[in-house]
Amino acid sequence: MAENKYIFFRNDQRQEYFEFDPQNPDCLDGAGYKYFGRVLNLLAPRIEGRGLVIYVTAWTVHELPSYGPNVISCILQDEWGRAPHYRDKVGMVFKTCGKSPVVPEAFGYGGWVDTITNVLAQAKSASRDGKGRLKTALATMAGKRIAPVHEIPLGYFAREDIDFIPIEDRPNDLYFAGSMQHLVGKGAKLKRPKELARRRMENALKDLAAKEPDVNILSSVTGSFGESIKTDNASYLLNMMNTKICPIPRGANLETFRFYEAIRYGCIPVGEALPRAWYYDDAPVIRLKDWSELGERVMPVLKDADRLKDMHRAVLDWWKCRCSEGALVEFIRTKLKDGFEGEVSK
Repeated sequence: MAENKYIFFRNDQRQEYFEFDPQNPDCLDGAGYKYFGRVLNLLAPRIEGRGLVIYVTAWTVHELPSYGPNVISCILQDEWGRAPHYRDKVGMVFKTCGKSPVVPEAFGYGGWVDTITNVLAQAKSASRDGKGRLKTALATMAGKRIAPVHEIPLGYFAREDIDFIPIEDRPNDLYFAGSMQHLVGKGAKLKRPKELARRRMENALKDLAAKEPDVNILSSVTGSFGESIKTDNASYLLNMMNTKICPIPRGANLETFRFYEAIRYGCIPVGEALPRAWYYDDAPVIRLKDWSELGERVMPVLKDADRLKDMHRAVLDWWKCRCSEGALVEFIRTKLKDGFEGEVSK
């Protein structure tokens, strides 16, 4: 029986290469991937002795240090939705943030400015994606086996062990903490989709506070994503645990760590758009066509204690069955058990 190897590798804006031991649940905390480190901690005993080389990476989709049918690539944060360049050289790929740079669900929200910025943003992502798809197409034409790409949840960024608080005892009706934009000082003339969506959310929260003064809304805004990740995680998550409904505005793409940090504690998510994926479809989320609908959609839930509890329980069940570390372990284990041959993801 050959031992599996676990390697973290990045070769983009950060240069990193280190082997790690998934027996330690904190194995990827230093790299910023607490969720996936705990997934591997649970997965490793289930797949031991297979001689797999499991690479964990983030933005690196163009190369790996080694290849082979026993190589598994786990791409954890490619917000551009690019195609890996090496699908004819590995056994399987697991990927967060989607498999395509074009996400139809991102359209239909906000006004014409949002539409223009979404078109530009997705066109820019598509321009970064060409080589991977071209290499895959050429390999397919040459009759080579193409590794399947399986989408997986992004998971949480912040993690602390906090005592559970029943939904009826939570003082915050709504809570948002985060940035309005990704980067500052870049001189962009057009605001990015993230900033446009989050400004709409911010205005909706202000309108709700003015119309419903008895509703307890807690909001904390940082200048950029870089500032947000330096936030005191314990304080942020304690506020989350004390919250009934959590606004989930989009990030640089439609996915955000906040969705998972919210549902892990049973907060009811409310937001505009989510991409199509097996871990999002039919999720118990209050879905908006526009943030201007926020008040009319959340107030009936807040005023109905039974409905609030039902949605809270549904969210906790969704986390446990679809998105928790254990649920993802079963998904990955099943895909690996099925084997690599004969499965192609277009």
